[in-house]
Amino acid sequence: MTIREMFEATVRECPEGVFQRYHDGTRWTGRTYREAYRRMLKAASIVHRLELGEKDAEGIAPRVAIMMENSPDWQLLYLAITGAGYVVVPIDPKLRAREVHHILTDSGANAIFCGEKQLGVVVEATSSEGEYPIVKIEEPSDVIDMVKPEAAKLAEEWLAERGPKEEDLASLIYTSGTTGRPKGAMLTHKCFLTNVEQTLKRVKMFREDVFLNVLPLFHAFSFLGNFMLPVKVGATVGFMHNLRTIADDMMEIRPTILLAVPLLAEKLYGRIEQKIGKSAIASGLFKLKYSRKLIAKLIVERFGGRMRLIGIGGAPTAIETLEGFRKIGLFVLEGYGITECSPGVAYPDPENFVPGTVGPVLEGMEWKLGELDENGAGELMVKGDNVMRGYWRNPEQTAEAFDEEGFYKTGDIVRIVDGNVKICGRSKALIVNREGKNIYPEEIEHALGHAPLIKDAIVIGYRVGGDVGEHVGAIIVPDEDAVKAHLKQKLMTREEVAAFIVEYAQGVCRASVADYKQPRKYDVRFEPLERTGTMKIKRGVYQGALDEH
Repeated sequence: MTIREMFEATVRECPEGVFQRYHDGTRWTGRTYREAYRRMLKAASIVHRLELGEKDAEGIAPRVAIMMENSPDWQLLYLAITGAGYVVVPIDPKLRAREVHHILTDSGANAIFCGEKQLGVVVEATSSEGEYPIVKIEEPSDVIDMVKPEAAKLAEEWLAERGPKEEDLASLIYTSGTTGRPKGAMLTHKCFLTNVEQTLKRVKMFREDVFLNVLPLFHAFSFLGNFMLPVKVGATVGFMHNLRTIADDMMEIRPTILLAVPLLAEKLYGRIEQKIGKSAIASGLFKLKYSRKLIAKLIVERFGGRMRLIGIGGAPTAIETLEGFRKIGLFVLEGYGITECSPGVAYPDPENFVPGTVGPVLEGMEWKLGELDENGAGELMVKGDNVMRGYWRNPEQTAEAFDEEGFYKTGDIVRIVDGNVKICGRSKALIVNREGKNIYPEEIEHALGHAPLIKDAIVIGYRVGGDVGEHVGAIIVPDEDAVKAHLKQKLMTREEVAAFIVEYAQGVCRASVADYKQPRKYDVRFEPLERTGTMKIKRGVYQGALDEH
């Protein structure tokens, strides 16, 4: 089955079921699966008019980028593009022009749909080289509304004559690269739909469920959880109005399922904890003070009243948060995934959830551990139909990502505890912030390392107190002579050089990488960084150097 076939099957099975709930700028409204299908045909009409052509000699279809904030039309554009047999390149709408330029040129994107807020960045990204038809989509009154019924009918006939196969690429999702450049994970229709089936075997979801879509759809976790899964079961996706209105939105949408990163889950739990009392929850005494009815009322006030499941992924979550939710009667599952696996790898068994683990590896996946350390931990390696085909036109990194038996090397060090995966750390230099975003330090180092006034730099994650998740920090070595020459000041003190180079480095990063990737702390040093015999920086020497206890 392909993504298009899955959507069409659900449209046939529950045409009047509500697919999308959203705020149109004036009021809350809903769109049924039948109505969503009709609007998807309008989107397909726009795709048709682009005249993108057919597959190339390698059997790869034209690529179309989507760089938009979350919206119902993000989903419908995706369905239209992939339904026509083309490949979607989802782009983080917060990226800078330089980052967008790389993704567009590397993927060879033939067109890009962008929101009004992203148009300036896209124009800047496409002005230096490459010709991209820029289709600007504005919410809620956009060009899809202008497509006439007869054009939509022609698009339906066009789609009927074509379509993807399950082994065809559906998405090229770019992940930050260890070489300083993001690389595209090649994910097929089969990859995603295999992961949908694996997920539903582990966690039950129903047509009556309402998903609150808080996380960005360009991210594989949200794409699977807030798009593919609801479509498969015929459930509803509720779109948050904006971050400031999330509490009101929950009351309006009344979700049953929320997928969250740890930071959001902890904030939501904190509101309830503040009302009931931390010690009362921890001891269980709240049950004496608060009746079941009152506890239910508190949940209604915070979550809209029907929440039955919170799924957390992207980064480790504090055990206190997981256990606290469960004590007040909300079921919480912390799973593990990675973009290259579409993305689910391990989810807890709802009947045997062990806080602190992410559950067993999903059915249908083979797994093994790499060389074990003294604690029985090793790198998790997996194989299955949900694992990517490889990295887009990057045979070297594809070969490096898989072992000789075809197992994908996740880079995460784990132990197996009673059949459950427990994440111990990472073999890669990856930084995972509190929002669950993956940040490869090499990408930021690439920007700093090419700055003429910086001699050397290393970017590392650091922790603040008991916070879950990491912050981004940098240790930089300035080129003192170059700084003095640049400022035409020969008699600068090292303190003055350090103050200048921090501002300089901040400017470099602001121009080169997205906000969430930028270092929040700089440590200026004047001695060379320690390196190996092959001149690689000894990362282990600097781990923890910026931590705040």
